[in-house]
Amino acid sequence: MIPAEEVRGFVRGAESTPEFLGEEFRLLDRYELQADLVETLRQTEHHSHLAPKVAACHHTFRGWHRERCGHNWAEAENSCSVRVCPHDSRRRSLVLAARLEKFLVAKIGLRYAVLAERNSENLADGLVSLWEAWTRLRRSVRWKHKVRGCIVALEVTYNREERTWHPHLNVLMEGEYFPFEELNQAWIEATDGRGHTSFIRAADAGTVRELIKYVTKIADLVGEAPALDEFLTAVARKRLVRTYGTFYGMPVDDEENPGRECPDCHEQDGIVRLGVVPSYQISLDLNGVFRFKRSQRDVDRDERASTEFYPAFFQDGRAVSRKAHPRAHDNDFREFKELVRKHAATSRSRSNTDGNSSSNPDQQ
Repeated sequence: MIPAEEVRGFVRGAESTPEFLGEEFRLLDRYELQADLVETLRQTEHHSHLAPKVAACHHTFRGWHRERCGHNWAEAENSCSVRVCPHDSRRRSLVLAARLEKFLVAKIGLRYAVLAERNSENLADGLVSLWEAWTRLRRSVRWKHKVRGCIVALEVTYNREERTWHPHLNVLMEGEYFPFEELNQAWIEATDGRGHTSFIRAADAGTVRELIKYVTKIADLVGEAPALDEFLTAVARKRLVRTYGTFYGMPVDDEENPGRECPDCHEQDGIVRLGVVPSYQISLDLNGVFRFKRSQRDVDRDERASTEFYPAFFQDGRAVSRKAHPRAHDNDFREFKELVRKHAATSRSRSNTDGNSSSNPDQQ
């Protein structure tokens, strides 16, 4: 087996390497990073319970189909929704980036800035200080005069040598020209002298991907159980992406559990849930989307089954319904038929008993 570092070096160094091949190697990197992250999670004090969830993430896939466009794709059936998981972090960033790119159509005068404070030994305290300074900047006269709307995303880096945190805000703003010196002075005032503006520049095609990227470099936390514990505690139930002004209409509240949408047309209506796809039928296209190779007959069967309805019978207060694919669940289907047979026999027995009792007046 080729070591991961050599693989990454090969991908970076080979100028003729096709884009899709680089994506496949990055996918292998994510699975390798996932395994290392699971080991670190098991060593944490407060988040070891997340290790089984992360370990199972992206190991089972299900097919999906959108009726209007006819597109088929596969997604992980067991996404863990843990922010530091490499698979889930990438999924969340791609969903938000697609929304933002669609939202920014026809917008002009966009600028990208990075706002930061000095490194902090305690991440929770550093985040509180950073967001409070951001609120003061946003309410300042300079900001209101220059900026009509913005979207801000939190990013955190960890310094292993000094064991300090560097939280900072990636900001995409719409409005008038904001000189660097003026923005830097306004940010220094908002942070009481603790902050500095890394840079500000005009937004380009790569700005969206730079803005909506992973909340942290996961590799920095692998092997550092106390730091990983601290990070997960500090960002738990926190909104890491926020919108203001003209950006307020962009949906980011469901970033932890984004609605399912077609990866080709980015629409959410008319999506049909298909069956579980074996791993040998999964492939990766040029855009990093999982595709599955199945016969059209199987796809049509799953599509019909997903819209079928079977009435439920009750036994011991529990609803028992027929599975969508009896061939794949023969034992369940036999139990279902046995329940129906017993239900029918019981109904006939009660009918005969009631008839006999009513026909014999001496027993009334």
